[in-house]
Amino acid sequence: MSSRILSIGVFMTLMLSSLLAGHRGYCRAKEAITADLNQALMRTWEEKQDNIVTQDSIRAYRQLRRNSDGPVWLAIADKKLCRNLKNGKLKDKTFLSFDVVDAAYPGTPTKDNFITSDTLLVNNRETGATLAIKSCARLSTAAIFRMSDQRWSFLLALSALVWAIGFRYFGRRKQVENEEPQSYGGLSYSVEERCFYDAYRVPLHLTPMQHQLLLMLWENPSHSVPKEELCAALWPKKEDANDTLYTLVRRLKPILESYSRLRIVAHRGRNYSLEAR
Repeated sequence: MSSRILSIGVFMTLMLSSLLAGHRGYCRAKEAITADLNQALMRTWEEKQDNIVTQDSIRAYRQLRRNSDGPVWLAIADKKLCRNLKNGKLKDKTFLSFDVVDAAYPGTPTKDNFITSDTLLVNNRETGATLAIKSCARLSTAAIFRMSDQRWSFLLALSALVWAIGFRYFGRRKQVENEEPQSYGGLSYSVEERCFYDAYRVPLHLTPMQHQLLLMLWENPSHSVPKEELCAALWPKKEDANDTLYTLVRRLKPILESYSRLRIVAHRGRNYSLEAR
């Protein structure tokens, strides 16, 4: 698996986790608001009992329903209900709604941008009417999102952003390093082009074996490689390649000395080194 695919996979995983965490926080906020509306409605009912909706309100509701072609939804601002809310952000957005449960009762349709409590069915002693009462909060999706805990979502999204920036930065840095020719002793090597150049950017014309030998010496940190390692890499099937290696080195030497300040030096017949003059 390439580092690019791995990086994209990590980024997508972090972003997906951020979205899931955000959605979970949003749903928990809605559940908390609904629970707050339920407890506020019950406390208000315990305090006010039958007076939670007045006879005048019921009469007005019935008159509106008779004069309306469609369903009627009556909302009543109630100070006690708002005081019973635990979440202060809901106080100026919450109200009571009620329907009279009879043959013309339209049910309790869900309205957009509203979160409602469970329905409380009570009997009004003054009129004998059965009422379906709810506490409602008018909240937009953005408002609910602001009330939700999005810390994990934010941290995961931030991690994804930092990961993407870091990968781009280090990837670009590595690309630049690879593109920049490595220089030593008046000679340079381009990894991208897999070619050696002299100080005037003239390419060295080497045979494949000469190129491979020079590259092994070049890439070693000390620019020194044991003869056995060179023979094993260049002629893996040949039992004794010392003479062949000697011939290859002898033919490469004049090319290096003509185009650079480098030379190949043998050390006690054990190692070959690339040294600057």
